[in-house]
Amino acid sequence: MRSYFTDSYVQKFSAQIVREETLEDGRHVVVLNGTYFYPTSGGQPNDLGEIAGVKVLDVLDGEEILHVVEGSIGSKEVECEIDWVRRFDHMQQHAGQHLLSACFEKIYDAETVGFHLGDEYVTIDLTLDELTSEMVKKIEFAVNELIYRNLPIKAYIIEPDRLKELPLRKPPVVDTDIRIVEITGIDYSPCGGTHPSSTGEIGVVKIRRWEKKKDNIRVEFICGLRALEDYQWKNEQINQIANRLSCKDNESLDGFNRVYAEAKDLRKEVGFLHEKVQAYEAEEYYDNARVINGVRLVREVFTDRDMGEMKRLANKIIRHQQVIVLFAAKGEKVQVSFSRSDDLQVNMNDLLQEVIGLINGSGGGNPKSAQGGGSEINNLESLLQASEMILTNRILK
Repeated sequence: MRSYFTDSYVQKFSAQIVREETLEDGRHVVVLNGTYFYPTSGGQPNDLGEIAGVKVLDVLDGEEILHVVEGSIGSKEVECEIDWVRRFDHMQQHAGQHLLSACFEKIYDAETVGFHLGDEYVTIDLTLDELTSEMVKKIEFAVNELIYRNLPIKAYIIEPDRLKELPLRKPPVVDTDIRIVEITGIDYSPCGGTHPSSTGEIGVVKIRRWEKKKDNIRVEFICGLRALEDYQWKNEQINQIANRLSCKDNESLDGFNRVYAEAKDLRKEVGFLHEKVQAYEAEEYYDNARVINGVRLVREVFTDRDMGEMKRLANKIIRHQQVIVLFAAKGEKVQVSFSRSDDLQVNMNDLLQEVIGLINGSGGGNPKSAQGGGSEINNLESLLQASEMILTNRILK
């Protein structure tokens, strides 16, 4: 017996265990002669709680309601308790969804074709081509006005031949035991979920974001205590941002935009100065390079530069003629970058492949430049020495 259909407010109840068994996947389940535990179904998650002090981990829907429990119970007569915080949260979210869907249909003729109640937020998929901020504000005012009217929410079973008497928002998916959730004068929907007895208990509905999903619009929203918690952390962060920007909370976006624009200008200036410094640095490396048979060899190990920075510096150096650059960066792993000027015929990829095994690494590139990395940090100096010896004794002699 699915007692949650008749009363969503029951938190504790007595029942008899009809059967205990272990499923093929190892989960232990019990079947009760009647239950207020809601199983996962219709987009709404299951209840949690305890049966005879044993934790209920999941509730499965089917011909029977299976209560997945933490371990064996043994006794036949049991006291059950539902996690009320979780249950009431689901009641708020589900009823809020009914109101939101009804308002979208009434105001924008948008049908709800998808619903999911998650642990953090709820989503509905709507048959809308677009959704704007102004449209969202209009919907939010309409929904919350209905909440403040504290309209009754009723649930009842109706015979199939009486369905035509109701202005249903959607058709039922079952032929018998059709349960209708009615928000008086606003919404009539076939639904097997749990709901509060009035719209006032929903508290508030707040749309958080929306996005295009194929041909529909997915709307993410929260209700009740979730909305309060969402407001609390956002309000705290807005106040902290406003304090740091020395402005009022409702001026924080303007303050952020100002600081962002200033930071963007500073990044440009820093980038320009960095380029100039790197150009001077490239000239210094070129001037101080070792000369082997007329070819300058630049060799350096860095501890504060990544591959991108090494390549940018190397590119500035090899603008000169007759120059080879062997760069490496040492961190948790080793990165190496070999490059040469256009006028040389040295194949840097061949050179890299010949020595990269010394650092237990891999890499690749082309005749002009090659990059790689490896894990043997202690062998980095051996790799550079081997590379220099190959250049000196074989390639550039």
